[in-house]
Amino acid sequence: MFGGIFGRQKPSPAPEVTAEVAEALVRADETVRRGTDELGYATAEFGEVDTRELAAALTQARTQLREAFRLNGLLLDDEPETPQQRQQLEAGVLATTAEVDRLVRGPASEFATRRAALRDAPTAIARLRAETGDVAGRVAEARSALATLTTRYSEEAIVAVADNPDQAEALLQFTERSLGLAERRHTAGRGEEATKAIRVASDSIRRADELLDAVTDYEVEAVHAESTLTAVLADSRSDIVEARHLLAAAPDHEIEGATAALDEAVAAAATGEAARDPFTTLSRLRAANEALDRLVRERRSRPERERLRAHLEAALADADRQVALARTLIADHPGSTGPDSRTRLAQAERLLGGVTLVEDPQAALSQGRQAADLAAEAAALARRDLEAARMREQEQRSQWGGDGGWGEDRGSGWGGGYGGGRGRRGGFGAEGVLGGVLGGMVLGGILDGLDDFDFDFD
Repeated sequence: MFGGIFGRQKPSPAPEVTAEVAEALVRADETVRRGTDELGYATAEFGEVDTRELAAALTQARTQLREAFRLNGLLLDDEPETPQQRQQLEAGVLATTAEVDRLVRGPASEFATRRAALRDAPTAIARLRAETGDVAGRVAEARSALATLTTRYSEEAIVAVADNPDQAEALLQFTERSLGLAERRHTAGRGEEATKAIRVASDSIRRADELLDAVTDYEVEAVHAESTLTAVLADSRSDIVEARHLLAAAPDHEIEGATAALDEAVAAAATGEAARDPFTTLSRLRAANEALDRLVRERRSRPERERLRAHLEAALADADRQVALARTLIADHPGSTGPDSRTRLAQAERLLGGVTLVEDPQAALSQGRQAADLAAEAAALARRDLEAARMREQEQRSQWGGDGGWGEDRGSGWGGGYGGGRGRRGGFGAEGVLGGVLGGMVLGGILDGLDDFDFDFD
């Protein structure tokens, strides 16, 4: 009654926004607030230069947040909107708050992670020192295994792992230097540089461990190759006998030539010298065996399922060995092997991985043998690259001094610190490995500007 007397009406209830919009606004506001806090912490620890991107992201996020609140204000004012208009305004709020989250959350989380790493630096250094000791304890074991390999296999057969103990030892020395640098930087309050040195040390330990594993794994692979060679020899002799029976019934010039070639390959594979490089011997024997098989298949169309299965098993075992050898050559010498060998290896792995999907045994055998051929070609190309790298290093040594250094005053530097003239075979392996570890990490900027970092392996 009194409202009517004084000309006033009961106020209308305020419009309400959906729960989704309300939650999005609160979440976006909290994201900006926490991002601002993180920017302050990060700037104190890493400086304004490193945090420029986060600062710029927060500036954009605040603009988006203001727009979200403006749109929400339109939803709450006294001006009525149609359902379609309200839907558009709500969608605008959700879109701008989502952009706030996208702008801030990633960069802020990255700095939070980096700050956590700084806090954990002493613990990480202690852990990596313990890992370094464990890996260093395996070097002597790897040298002993390599000595055994040297007595059983030819120099060409073990080229992939011949330098691995020396390379691992050099990497461990570098790890110790990196950890020492990390400690000094952390003590001096230069935490970001300490974190970078810790990352480099961790990668060096991992690489050294892989090099030592490769020696042991190679010994196992070589034993498997010898076992496979024995099976392939027996199968090839059986093929020769069968081919001669076929020739007795119906002479054929091509089959006769292929039989003689396989017979020669079998005789060569049975010698002691051939056993010193079972991988190469297997490749040659496989090629001769495949040539005879192809000609015999053309002459005979009867089912050969059982025989094909036996061939397939041997071919796949051989392909596995060939792929493993090529992979080891490339992985252990990333700085010295080129794209050709890597392409062949990728093709071989793809074919070998798809053999189990082939239902026809003959097609599967062909695919397995093709994979082995490609892997063998990859290994040959990798060896070519390694030999070229070795020749280049020898030329450099002849130019800069007979001992492989950069002169008498710098014999412990990159040119010859643990290399030329002191028992390294070829001398190019360690530089290739260290180049792979340091090229993209240290030289690319991880340790740029660290004035007291010394890469010499004294």
